[in-house]
Amino acid sequence: MGRFRTQGIDAAAGFTGDGFIVRPLRPSDNELDYDAVMSTREFLYHWEQEPPYPAEDFSLEENLADLEAMADAHRDGVRYTYTVMNADETETLGCLYFFPNDDRMYPSAEVTSHDGTDFSSVDLVMGFWVRTSTWADGFEATLLDAVMQWIRSAWSVEAPVVVTNTELATQIASIETVGLTPKFDYDREKDLYTNLVYG
Repeated sequence: MGRFRTQGIDAAAGFTGDGFIVRPLRPSDNELDYDAVMSTREFLYHWEQEPPYPAEDFSLEENLADLEAMADAHRDGVRYTYTVMNADETETLGCLYFFPNDDRMYPSAEVTSHDGTDFSSVDLVMGFWVRTSTWADGFEATLLDAVMQWIRSAWSVEAPVVVTNTELATQIASIETVGLTPKFDYDREKDLYTNLVYG
């Protein structure tokens, strides 16, 4: 049983926004998800912090393996992953990743609090990305605002946060546009940039 499940944090079903749908990511989404990933390669190099991802020759089969692993983790309450689709589900617009506060990425990190709060008080950490082609119309901020409202209303969590990093100026601007403020920084030896946590 995954950490989310043992903490009593179950995955919400999803929701319909203004022109988009958020729902659990499935292996059957592979072709649409792959297209979104490859169209957002340059951004994901910095977002993922483990370049080169996706590699130039990243294959549909490799993407499917990733989706199957994420579906298993979602089912087991380890991590929750959601796709963001357009209204008729013909195009993937982005992805949301929910982690517990003791996910494997955090124990080795050097965490700095901005307000004296301990990172253990956080009960859900979200990372996300959207197609770069949607940036111009402000979709990133629109999505984030809707997702934060959904988390507050449909999830059994008290202190959700959003993670980005110092290299992602556009994403930082979107996060700050919806009224979130810096809560923590964390650094891991393997990362290229300092991670910024907003709440």
